Amino acid sequence: MTDKLFGTDGIRSAAGAFPLDEASLLKLGAVIAALLPAPRVLIARDTRESGPAIESLLTRGLGRGARVSSAGVLTTPGLAFLTRELRFDLGVMISASHNPFSDNGIKIFSRRGEKLSALMENRISSAFAALKRVPGARPRPAAAIASDVYVDFLCRQGIELTGSLQKIAVDCANGAAAPLVPLLFRGLGLDVIPGFDRPDGRNINQGCGSTFPAALRELVRQNHAGLGIAFDGDADRVIFADARGRILAGDHSLFLIARYLRETEPRFNGKVVGTVMSNLGLERAFAGMGIEFLRADVGDKYVFRLMKKSGAILGGEPSGHVILRHRQPTGDGPLTALFLMKALRFFACDAAAALDQLSLYPQQTLDIRVRRKKELKGWEELQKASGRFARQYGRQARLLVRYSGTEPKVRVMIEARDQDTIEKNMPVFRSLLEKEIGE
Repeated sequence: MTDKLFGTDGIRSAAGAFPLDEASLLKLGAVIAALLPAPRVLIARDTRESGPAIESLLTRGLGRGARVSSAGVLTTPGLAFLTRELRFDLGVMISASHNPFSDNGIKIFSRRGEKLSALMENRISSAFAALKRVPGARPRPAAAIASDVYVDFLCRQGIELTGSLQKIAVDCANGAAAPLVPLLFRGLGLDVIPGFDRPDGRNINQGCGSTFPAALRELVRQNHAGLGIAFDGDADRVIFADARGRILAGDHSLFLIARYLRETEPRFNGKVVGTVMSNLGLERAFAGMGIEFLRADVGDKYVFRLMKKSGAILGGEPSGHVILRHRQPTGDGPLTALFLMKALRFFACDAAAALDQLSLYPQQTLDIRVRRKKELKGWEELQKASGRFARQYGRQARLLVRYSGTEPKVRVMIEARDQDTIEKNMPVFRSLLEKEIGE
């Protein structure tokens, strides 16, 4: 067992296992309640069957010292928006994002609707480790909070889409988008065909959602849709498909929305933030447009921190986690979908044309489950192999080896101008990693 709480995206583990076991959740609630005097805390969850029990335990841990409200099932960006808009001191989202139903997690937001700073995460971790016992105080009843304010906000962002005749297929991932997005799109007068919109507590992300693009392709094909949209379990990320089922992921969204913002948004400062995983083709396309492209570490909280530092209002990850900072301080799948559709309308093009406007380098990412996480920088054999790769291919290819922050996996990404480079080198790194640390 490990006492590490926070990964790249909050706290995450198998439901019922540390730190999502009963004792840990009670402790965590007590620690959160002690961050501020009598804090107002808003809690929401995605559709996992473990969500209500985790919410109940956290509320018990918060005790009578906190004033707790519950938004029930809601998207992560919806929770962040309501925390800021309704002036809560903290927002707590219970979700494991794109992970299977058996996992769950906790994301904590400040009163500004932002992910907690590293300093605050460390403060919570230290207090959690130091707390030995939680008093058994009975919590105050949680007040129910409706999501109408968030839906109204999204409607205002998409008002110019009203009357669009394009048929849109939407994969809700059997998650938090299911009760929200079809209602939103229909309210805008869009012709929406929802799919994977019947969550049962166990089918969240199961063969659907942004991490299973084949489901979106089939949904588009079956319904003869002009655009496909797929969210993950808590709808903080989104990918798209054109009428042929070709996928537009985060890099495509950044490219198209950046072009749109450059033409329509005075606050766009000519900078876009991506990550070390973002495609070289995107970086070079931005350079050709005179847009500065900055790279952060993997994780939306790192993207957001670099956005604040650079003044950028647009940033995101290839996974489809896009932040429109002038509207929301966190990744928002429905908001991103509205902006991408607005960009398509502004440029009078469809998703297929938008896809063809950006040429990405071939890129392959390999996930390897590991039995232990050996320090990568001090791993001599790995460093030698990486050095040989860099010397041989120079700026025509990139190699990135990193551990997942949310799962027991090591990820190898190779990107190159030609596919042969990837096919030649990926087996080398796969063999090296599996031999030393693979399960």
